[in-house]
Amino acid sequence: MRYVLTFLLTLLALAACTHDGTSAWTPAPQHWQEMTVRVESRPETPRVGMNEFLVMVDRPHHGFSTDLIVQVRTESSGGWKQAMPDGALGVYRRALRVGDLAHEHLFVRILRSDGVRGELRFALRQPLPSSKP
Repeated sequence: MRYVLTFLLTLLALAACTHDGTSAWTPAPQHWQEMTVRVESRPETPRVGMNEFLVMVDRPHHGFSTDLIVQVRTESSGGWKQAMPDGALGVYRRALRVGDLAHEHLFVRILRSDGVRGELRFALRQPLPSSKP
């Protein structure tokens, strides 16, 4: 009986660790001026409701830049929200509401201290894999 119980608990543990079949949201990096901007979400695949978004800004030949303010929004979150820097790594975080994954986007606004700003748009819907022969 003890072996059966151990076996069942092991199966339950493995089932809890399996992947749910959805792939991680990995939009292509975008470029603005000399910066490369990548985004990720927590959970890895955005869902309807609150999601945390990470914006990673890479600048060649620069460490952490104190002259940047990063703001983000989705169609459901309302106005621009400032993303908070996560240490001195060029990573910015903010939780936002997502309503319709099929049609919404993550908008990223980068503001520099000299007044220059740029905006980027990342689709929240993951494109279907192409079926090439």
